[in-house]
Amino acid sequence: MGSHSKDKRERIIDAAIKLFTRLGYHQTKLDEVARQAEIAKGTLYLYFKSKEDLFVKCLLDGYEKSRQRAVQIIASRKTTKERLLELLELQEEIFRHNGPLIQQFIQSGVTISSSEGAPKKILEMMKDKVELFAEFFREGIENGDFSDRLTPVQMSLIFHQIFDLNLKFQMFQAPTVSPQKCCEMLSYMFRAD
Repeated sequence: MGSHSKDKRERIIDAAIKLFTRLGYHQTKLDEVARQAEIAKGTLYLYFKSKEDLFVKCLLDGYEKSRQRAVQIIASRKTTKERLLELLELQEEIFRHNGPLIQQFIQSGVTISSSEGAPKKILEMMKDKVELFAEFFREGIENGDFSDRLTPVQMSLIFHQIFDLNLKFQMFQAPTVSPQKCCEMLSYMFRAD
């Protein structure tokens, strides 16, 4: 897998994300994905087994990158509040990139066959992320920035729900909540007495 093949895989993912977002899962055809990515349809199958497989890879796309960024933010020497805001900004970025796709996933009731092991992968990814953020909240409790009314895992789950709330706000045409506003709300909710 040279940089050339990486380039092809990325082109396929980018084209697929755009099409899934615009047309929805069921209306998106692999022929069209291949056309937009400027590759032969056969080539697409070298990278992805099926439309489901491609959809899942699109959902997981950017996860590794965002995870690395989250690790860097958590490890930085900035204040707890500054890091909380940066983590929320990162969430917003993911929301912009993958939000519409996740909405597709929920709304169109895409039934992803367990043979792809997809639900398991997505669940593992979510668990991993909750654990990672729980570390940040654990540290915040230890240094007195956050109260211990909630466990670090509960705090992490609430943090991640903000992302889901913005999806729901969009579905109901309600304004989404900015990272700054989220930061204020969470700081208030988690504050040490």
